[in-house]
Amino acid sequence: MKAQKECFECLKNQAQVHGVEMDKYYAFLDGISKNESGESLELTPPQIAIELYKKIAQDLEVEDIYAQIKTQSIQRAFELIQSLKVEDLSLQEAIRLCALGNVIDYGSASQFCIDDFDFVKELKKLDFAWFELGKFESVLDKAKKLVMLGDNAGENLFDEVLLCILKKKYPLLRLYYFVRGRPIINDITLKDLRAHHECKGIFEIAQVVDSGVRSAGFVYEDASLETRRIFDEADVILSKGMGNFECLDERSDKRIFYLLKIKCQVVARRLGFELGKMVFGQNKPFL
Repeated sequence: MKAQKECFECLKNQAQVHGVEMDKYYAFLDGISKNESGESLELTPPQIAIELYKKIAQDLEVEDIYAQIKTQSIQRAFELIQSLKVEDLSLQEAIRLCALGNVIDYGSASQFCIDDFDFVKELKKLDFAWFELGKFESVLDKAKKLVMLGDNAGENLFDEVLLCILKKKYPLLRLYYFVRGRPIINDITLKDLRAHHECKGIFEIAQVVDSGVRSAGFVYEDASLETRRIFDEADVILSKGMGNFECLDERSDKRIFYLLKIKCQVVARRLGFELGKMVFGQNKPFL
């Protein structure tokens, strides 16, 4: 999905969260998506964010500008999940719970604070415009390898619940969990998983893969050779969140299933559903 005008405004709003003076970044941001001749490079929103956040981090002299927010999100998500009996969930319930984790996002047009999160209320409010459980199970019945593309810190613990249920239901299914190759917005990295004891469970369920990808969305061309090999060999790809959708929606790949909340009008238009709706469905050509 190519970046639209609204995507640039969203990126500017994200940067202001850190108290940076956006005036000095306007020209820089506008130039990211153009070549030396001034022609558009037609990048996805997550690709444009790479250089913007790299520059902000350099100017602030901080490697991971969302480190504290990520820690808070992980701790709060852990507390929420500990209050549930997740081991008894059905696959459908686990998918819904996993989708709920996708509201944890500081990189979208919608604002979110996990400290104010009413878990029970939000779970009841989940409204899926698209839910293709039958197709997902049909693919899983024949699958040997599943790749889940991780998204935000904190959300990874909801992903872990779903992967655990998948492991129980399909014990011969080999699971992989892809994380970002470096800090970008509040997306989860291998370093984050290793640094927080709350996240240790994922290593017992799936093979965690540092994708090498620098953007807040899975860009296949930027992934390491080993990551691409695993991706290519997978029978099913579970793509979590808007960033991954924005980077994959133009691929003609029926192995991909999207699980996300629609948080901006650009993605809403792309999918053809209303803002705020949840979606879980198999990849198809999006017009």
